[in-house]
Amino acid sequence: MIAVNPGTQPLAYPCQDLLVPTDGSRGSELAVSEGVALANATGATLHILHVVETGSPGPDARSLLKEEELTNRADEIIADAIETAEAAVVNSIASKIEFGVPSKEIRNYIDTNEIDFAILGTHGKTDFSRYRMGGVSAKIVRTSPVPVMWVREPESSGG
Repeated sequence: MIAVNPGTQPLAYPCQDLLVPTDGSRGSELAVSEGVALANATGATLHILHVVETGSPGPDARSLLKEEELTNRADEIIADAIETAEAAVVNSIASKIEFGVPSKEIRNYIDTNEIDFAILGTHGKTDFSRYRMGGVSAKIVRTSPVPVMWVREPESSGG
């Protein structure tokens, strides 16, 4: 599905700079795959972004250890996405790890890097962390200055 907010620049095709924010989830992996396919089809630069959420309330004795774990995980997430893109022979890949509020950092990245299209993975609401990321996706879809495509893992038909 693609969302275009009122007042947004019209969808430019082919896009030149394509953003895929990733958190390492299955939904994000699907978004990376879609981003790779679109970058290959259009020759766009594929921008891969991971945001380490910061700003926990109050000091925490475990903060430094937690920050190191989060940074290591961020490095793994970005490396996996780059590996996917390189395996598909994407010509131009840019990657970045940011720290802050995910929706704000994604919006800042869009503005700063002249992104003209974004692809987001969304999740089911089966647990709190997936619900929360869905909230980030919803904020981006509602406020994005560029068209946003979101992808979701198909629900299983088993039951």
